[in-house]
Amino acid sequence: MPTPAQHTRKYGGNTPCLEVRVGNNLLLIDAGTGICRFTERLAEAQNQDLDITILLSHTHWDHIQGLPFFKLAFNPANNIKIYGPKRPGFTLRSCLEAAMTPPNFPVPFDMLAGVSEVNEIEPGASVELDGVTISTAELNHPDGSIGFRIEHEGKSLAYCLDHEHEEHDQVHQGLAKLAQGADVLIFDAAYSDEDYPRFKGWGHSTWQVGYETARQLDVKTLVLSGFNPDLTDDALDAITHLTKDMTGNTVVAKEGDSLAL
Repeated sequence: MPTPAQHTRKYGGNTPCLEVRVGNNLLLIDAGTGICRFTERLAEAQNQDLDITILLSHTHWDHIQGLPFFKLAFNPANNIKIYGPKRPGFTLRSCLEAAMTPPNFPVPFDMLAGVSEVNEIEPGASVELDGVTISTAELNHPDGSIGFRIEHEGKSLAYCLDHEHEEHDQVHQGLAKLAQGADVLIFDAAYSDEDYPRFKGWGHSTWQVGYETARQLDVKTLVLSGFNPDLTDDALDAITHLTKDMTGNTVVAKEGDSLAL
């Protein structure tokens, strides 16, 4: 859930949305409430004819709850394509429509006139977009979640939120496929190892597992993200302090931060 509060002012309290500028492409990964902040600060927000690709890891509320408030999606002059995982028994579009069906929400999904396509990806498949390769893999999460690896001109970014580690020495096969040798790995750091036993089976991992995984997979920069809503700025400051002197480059994500590859 979003946590806009005094104790989250430093690191932020919106649910996930990552902006990726790669080649001629503008990508958004997930459409949590962070997508509203993206709209506010996008310099071209009032312009038309924007091409935006949205990659959805899954359709749990915290990853789609910004879509009904994504102003650019209501402008028919924009071209917004949505990609998300194919699931048995449901279509991706039906999942998005359900969240915007009265009496749950007064504005139906069809009113998002700027959304030109809703495409399903078989987990494990790849998508090519104007010189960019987007690979996918199934992660370990209730109802399923896919991660993404974005590659362009020798650079790579892996996005692996909403993933629970497996309790043995081997790295999860899907995670390894996406993150091996990546320039950046964005990893699910909802919990600490000390807290994790209380949340086992909830589909999230720990910052310590993220750190060890990044070392095993030769990741250049690890970005810890996907924090659980009970974490405070003070708790994240403590993680920042602990990791700054550890081997490798580890970043504790803050809303609005950017990385250049």
